Amino acid sequence: MKKSQYLKDQLLVGVLNVFGMLTLTLLLLTLNIQFEEVLLIILVWLAGAVMYSFLDYRGKNKRISRTVALLEKLEHKYLLSEVMDVPDTGEGLAYFKILKACNKSMLEKVSATKRERKEYKDYIEQWIHEVKTPIAAIQIMCANNKSELSSKVLSELQKIDLYAEQALYYARSDEAERDFLVKEVSVTDMVHQAIADNKQILLRNNVHVDVESSPHTVYTDRKWVEFILKQLITNAVQYRNVHSPEIRFQVVPASSGLALTVKDNGIGINESDLPRIFDKGFTGENGRIRKKSTGMGLYICKRLGDKLGIHLEAESYPGEGTSIILEFPKGSFTKV
Repeated sequence: MKKSQYLKDQLLVGVLNVFGMLTLTLLLLTLNIQFEEVLLIILVWLAGAVMYSFLDYRGKNKRISRTVALLEKLEHKYLLSEVMDVPDTGEGLAYFKILKACNKSMLEKVSATKRERKEYKDYIEQWIHEVKTPIAAIQIMCANNKSELSSKVLSELQKIDLYAEQALYYARSDEAERDFLVKEVSVTDMVHQAIADNKQILLRNNVHVDVESSPHTVYTDRKWVEFILKQLITNAVQYRNVHSPEIRFQVVPASSGLALTVKDNGIGINESDLPRIFDKGFTGENGRIRKKSTGMGLYICKRLGDKLGIHLEAESYPGEGTSIILEFPKGSFTKV
């Protein structure tokens, strides 16, 4: 609390004290009390008022500073009333009760919102698992009745399956660590599996895939990394070069650990869009032109990468292609 603010708050008290001093002075002088004695009484009164104001200001300032320091340490600020000291003044206690009531209302609202989010998340997960059953059934029927039409259907089914997985992984991304199964896996094996899962899309769009075999392994969650790779492959196909489209996978040791580069020769990304491609809902100029982008794919990849400790960055030049680099950190969970 600033001193000027305190003095402003105590202005009425000060005016009443001055009025009291003047009244007492006039009364004592009317009673023929010596002026020196009257002055002594007024000085004692003034000294007492100043001392009280000083002690009152220091006490209030300490309580406010302690409360502010406590607030800064709290991750959830709305829990302040649960941990702060109970005021020892009537006015302070009244405000404390008001704050407690507001806090109770906030906690009830937060709890209700969390329940609603959990119910929605559970419904989304259940729906996705249910919809995967007919998708798998249609895939089997197409595989058993091969034709040009079934090939097209399989290609579109892979897109539907990817979108369903995208929704599932996004729903789980807040608590992704609960689903982690970290173990040693080959980077090349994860790349080949992601390619196999997207083979229909790659074949139908005549995309050439080049994988540089690598003996390197990492400790990570294979399922989540493969999802990231499948999303990157889908993006590369969507924004491919119409003439001889190509995707290259390269694994090289890096100063930070191990780097997996997914490079295409597609249309590339504008320099102004590049810093924002991992932002939620950002589609950029390419997305607005193609009108098929949701702006969620790379955002989910980035979010999952952060959970896994994998750093994602992008390099791109318009008309030359895009490179997405996945950096697996060096440490006890990475073999280089």
